Amino acid sequence: MAAKRTFFSIGQSGDSSMALLLRRLRWLLLAVVFIVVTYSLFGNVKSSFEKPASVQPVEESTKQPPSPLIPESGAADWEFDVERDSLNFGLSDDQCETAFPDLYQELDRARDFLLNQNLRVKESDLKLDAKDAYTGLQHGEFHAMISNGELYVIKERKGEPDRSRGLAALANLYRAIIAMPNPRSLPDIEFIIDIEDRAARGEKDPKRIRWAWAREEKNEWLWVMPDFDGWSYPDDGVGSYVQFREDVFEVESDYKHGWDDKKDKLCWRGSLAVNKKLRTALVEASAGNDWNDVEAIDWHDRSNILDMRDFCRYKYVAHTEGNSWSGRLRYLHNCESVPVIHKLDYVFHYQPLLKDSGPHQNYVKVKRDWSDLKAQMDGLLADPNRARRIAQETTKVFRDRYLTPAAEACYWRRMIHNWRAVMDFEPQRYETKKDGTKVRRGVSWERFAFRQKQSFEHGFFEPDGDDDDKDGSK
Repeated sequence: MAAKRTFFSIGQSGDSSMALLLRRLRWLLLAVVFIVVTYSLFGNVKSSFEKPASVQPVEESTKQPPSPLIPESGAADWEFDVERDSLNFGLSDDQCETAFPDLYQELDRARDFLLNQNLRVKESDLKLDAKDAYTGLQHGEFHAMISNGELYVIKERKGEPDRSRGLAALANLYRAIIAMPNPRSLPDIEFIIDIEDRAARGEKDPKRIRWAWAREEKNEWLWVMPDFDGWSYPDDGVGSYVQFREDVFEVESDYKHGWDDKKDKLCWRGSLAVNKKLRTALVEASAGNDWNDVEAIDWHDRSNILDMRDFCRYKYVAHTEGNSWSGRLRYLHNCESVPVIHKLDYVFHYQPLLKDSGPHQNYVKVKRDWSDLKAQMDGLLADPNRARRIAQETTKVFRDRYLTPAAEACYWRRMIHNWRAVMDFEPQRYETKKDGTKVRRGVSWERFAFRQKQSFEHGFFEPDGDDDDKDGSK
């Protein structure tokens, strides 16, 4: 009985071991089956960190990108493309140099004029004019500063002409600043803008330094900035500069054969109340010729006024200076037309690009009294191929490159750098009041842009800013 019990005990233990082994094998088989099934389902899925061995070509997508991608600023093969880049206000310094290598001649002249004499702009040079500093009409001025990549207006002096011109210039400058990936990479500067047509008119100090729309050739102290038309002309009929360029594109598209389909005349409209002698000479020199469409504007009946874009419907467009330079020329240079321009007394920001002869001639130069106008026009009409080449060169140089909004943004930033090169002081972001409190200097452009003499704040009108100070500033 004992032996049987022992056998029975041993047999029972063996059966239990066998059952345990079978259970383990079953779970092992289930695990193997699970692994095989899982791999078969997901074996082609790559890890997000796994680099594919090769990339197979795919069919071209039918959905095209809205516009070409802009190559990186450091790309060696980058070239300016007017359709892609004309509104790119944030081109890098290298791109600006590549796209507009000849744009900065006037700025480099102004910088070198001071550096060659070992002169620097002192803080004392940047004071708004006192009332006895000049004769005649008061000049409108803006004392401004760029600090830590931000634009501030420190003081404004009201004068002639309307302050909207100064606001347009500062808006254009502001756009050039904030378009940069890092505006704080710009140097800190302090400067004064004079918005008078003739920034040196009536000034008693011949060495007075200002940023101005233009300068007489003999005045080397003024720094020429892009005129306010680069932002917008106040007349609603013209609108913003960007909008005007779009309007010109529509006008030009009306002419299937381009320049050849336009009116075969010389066009000009203007007031004889401004620069009367010069403009009257143009009207008289044009009279009686078949090519004449030159008229003085009658501001009473306004019957012969042309929209600015409609000048582009003529093969030939005449330009005259006004009180000083005239912003009209930038509009005419957007047309595929032949500009006919008298000898100029004033230098504007892109004037060094004008060429009156050679293979890259882009305008026709006549005497200041217009005495050779008929001879020049007869020559153009007799040689339409030459005239066409001049019109095409004008378009190529100005409309499609150096007068693009992108080019002006580059000019503004070069102006900042060149100006900094002649400054001998560090602009101060703060000033200490009489009571010892420390405050920021000036008003940020974002706030100043819409400030008026009175502002509607907190539900009622209240003064905005201090009253006139002793030098006439506001």
